[in-house]
Amino acid sequence: MITLVAGNGRLLLTVNEQGDWNELFYPFPGQFQQLREARLGLFDVRAGKFSWLRRGNGFALEQRPVGAGHLPESTWSGEGVRLTLRDHIHPNHDLIVRTIRVHAEPARPLRLFAYHAFQIAESMYQDTAYVDPQTPSLVHYKRGYYFEFFADPPFTKAVCGEHTLKGLRGTYVDAEDGRLEGRPVAHGAADSVMQWDLEPPAGGESELRLFLVAGQSLPAVHEVRDYVCQGGTTRFVRESERFWESWAERRLPHPPRGLSELGQGVYRASVLLMRHVSGANGSIVASPDTRSLVAAGDTYNYCWWRDGGYVAKAMDEAGLYEGAAKFLEFAQRCQSPDGSFFHRHFPDGALGSTWHPPPFLQIDQTATVVAAAWHHYKRGGDPDVLVALWPLVKGAANFLRGFRDPRTHLPRPSFDLWEERMGVHAYSTAAVAHALERAARIAGEIGKDPHPWRTAADEVREAAVRHLWDPELGRFVRSIEPRDERLDASVLLALKLGLLPWSDPRAKTIVDAVERRLWAAPVGGLARYEGDAYYGPENPWIVCTLWLAEARLRLGDSARGRELIEWAVARATPTHLLPEQVDRSSGEPRSATPLTWSHSTFVDVVHKFAETEQGRPAAEE
Repeated sequence: MITLVAGNGRLLLTVNEQGDWNELFYPFPGQFQQLREARLGLFDVRAGKFSWLRRGNGFALEQRPVGAGHLPESTWSGEGVRLTLRDHIHPNHDLIVRTIRVHAEPARPLRLFAYHAFQIAESMYQDTAYVDPQTPSLVHYKRGYYFEFFADPPFTKAVCGEHTLKGLRGTYVDAEDGRLEGRPVAHGAADSVMQWDLEPPAGGESELRLFLVAGQSLPAVHEVRDYVCQGGTTRFVRESERFWESWAERRLPHPPRGLSELGQGVYRASVLLMRHVSGANGSIVASPDTRSLVAAGDTYNYCWWRDGGYVAKAMDEAGLYEGAAKFLEFAQRCQSPDGSFFHRHFPDGALGSTWHPPPFLQIDQTATVVAAAWHHYKRGGDPDVLVALWPLVKGAANFLRGFRDPRTHLPRPSFDLWEERMGVHAYSTAAVAHALERAARIAGEIGKDPHPWRTAADEVREAAVRHLWDPELGRFVRSIEPRDERLDASVLLALKLGLLPWSDPRAKTIVDAVERRLWAAPVGGLARYEGDAYYGPENPWIVCTLWLAEARLRLGDSARGRELIEWAVARATPTHLLPEQVDRSSGEPRSATPLTWSHSTFVDVVHKFAETEQGRPAAEE
């Protein structure tokens, strides 16, 4: 499971519960996942004993985000050795620095081994790895992707080999007798091991800095390598640390004092995560977690427009205005000619995989991008932004206006926000009405005629109450065409978008019914909907519980709202990451961890909580 994250908009590195590099995305966060495996091993020269650093292998691990910039740090302790790893990603070079400090008690000679197997461009075939003894450095490459390792002090020895194919386990076995004896070049499913001979002084420690530079040509990675070596390697560690400290000091908002200390830590981690998973091109990846590849055959390493739109809104709330602007520019580049948005896109903008038949639609996704554009303007107040975004907004709004049943004025059937069912859904309908009304506002701000979209918004909202409200049930049905009466937490999000005013007594009745039926005892939290079986029977989701928190805040129950926010805080991992959902019995994280939508929703609802704490009504969407 991912425990720590770092990125710079091009490189995105995750660290797992073993302290190892887990995923390495380049040249976009979420694309491509270039790393197959990494591990560290330690050989005690006097004892003749080798160990891979693993929990339960004679070593204990402590992990934490360090400093205001939450730099990943992992500390191994055992066998009389303490080994601390701190990972940095340089803000403007595609460069990872792993600072390794080793202390031994009693002092004695040790050998440290670092193993890496790549899957360059997400394929582990046709790779090359070679050692350049002159530098010295070690390079892995394929086609247009190059990864060069070098270190200070330089590695004592490095070897290359192969894994997986031809019945081979991997070149890491070459290290297990404490001596490397392999060859300097390999191709195919290539991997490598580097060795350092260390002698930590009595009462002190040895320090080494391992660098990995990524680039799209051999001269490009060599240029960065030479620049680092000539400039002094410690300089680049200092630059990275100082940048992230400065960024946190200048850009991280102060979380409200009403939150617990842990809650404030989760808030800071949430803002940083949104920064890390956002590409320099504006894409926002739903999660860097790739574990679902084995279980489901695909990952969350895509840009969904619903997730991205809500993340962009949270970015604006947290002051990351340029991040939201880049997302909207990315959306403009990816928008379909008819104004709609495809199910999901790769982080480079190419169409992503889908399980939907044509027209590949979740209508609320198109609506969410329009709403994000209005929210971005509302937070920045620059009409020039709306002029630039008007083609996007107009195209999407015209699509939404036209994608309706002329008899009912409701949106035509599409897939729901959970991506499971075709129909006319309460939440999707609310999202369309909300987006059309926001498009009308945008039109009015830049001198366009807002009436076509405002009229359509009123028609959709009135049609929702007419066709989706069931007076006998005393609430909205989940969907029609086909009819589905199950309670669904997304109706809370529909209320947030104005399906009913919060002052309407029916709003509280709906919120009470949802909480009563979907509360997931014994661990607590709110499930998605009645009968949900994704990763477990009616597991509570972070976003659903936070929607309930906001609903309670808007209904005037700030104590319950705060309690629900702290419920989400308590379900964060020890390193402050929020999962998609948790097991309803054990409370353990389930599915993607971290989920960007969970973190952005946390930021958004915390801001609503802060507004109520200050005696102000929570801002409208």
